[in-house]
Amino acid sequence: MFSGRARHVLYLLLALAMLVYALPRLELGDPLSVSSVFGYIWVALALLVVTANVNELLLMDEEKRKELARIKRAKYVLMERKMMQRKSVAKQSR
Repeated sequence: MFSGRARHVLYLLLALAMLVYALPRLELGDPLSVSSVFGYIWVALALLVVTANVNELLLMDEEKRKELARIKRAKYVLMERKMMQRKSVAKQSR
């Protein structure tokens, strides 16, 4: 339905709307009550969503996306090699 930038704008607006709606209702005054800890964690996660979408909208260009994909593939290949080495060591020790 939505793709690319429109999806990130939608997610950003939804996260901001949730913050505006929830902040007055959360009990953030008590230092260590269960409800205040929940409120702080909830706000932190909502701000993380906002930050991720702003980053995607403003700071990510095509070159950076390709570089991150290259890094992700390299990490995957490295992890796969380590697993194969462990597997071969386990077979040799039998």
